[in-house]
Amino acid sequence: MLTYWISQIVVVIAYLILGIGLRKKKRIHILIFSSIYQGLLVISYILLFGTMGIIASVIALLRNFLFIYNEIKGKRNPSWFLVLFGIIAIVLTIVFYESPVDIFPCILTLVGIYAYWCTSTKITRLGNLVISGCYIIYAISLSSWFTIACEMYLVINTLVGYFKYERQH
Repeated sequence: MLTYWISQIVVVIAYLILGIGLRKKKRIHILIFSSIYQGLLVISYILLFGTMGIIASVIALLRNFLFIYNEIKGKRNPSWFLVLFGIIAIVLTIVFYESPVDIFPCILTLVGIYAYWCTSTKITRLGNLVISGCYIIYAISLSSWFTIACEMYLVINTLVGYFKYERQH
């Protein structure tokens, strides 16, 4: 029971950090905050033995590290990143599949791969809104009110960042 509560504290910290990141103007800052968020989620999923969650977050971490590297070097993210990370997500979902619920992290990973691959912070923010919307619907089906509250916090922060920086584009 203690590991469950520790995992929940880690999740709250992760969501707080990502919410701050989604209010940032520069793409590299969004990627850095997203990486910290994903790293904390890996810890939480390890505590909860959530294999699919670990897989989705590790893929997101690897993706973010490559995107941060390209951002620092001033390079565009190659299209093959989309294909590579997409195939990895699908293959690992098939390998570790246990129930229909396991498909959900794969779908969100695929949306995240595209949203963060784009160099437009507008697309990244809109992708985050789609991901949060899916998580909220999923959480409602599980009566996970805690997740709904955390995702609503992300939606609000994403919208703040969107209206602050993207509206004029």
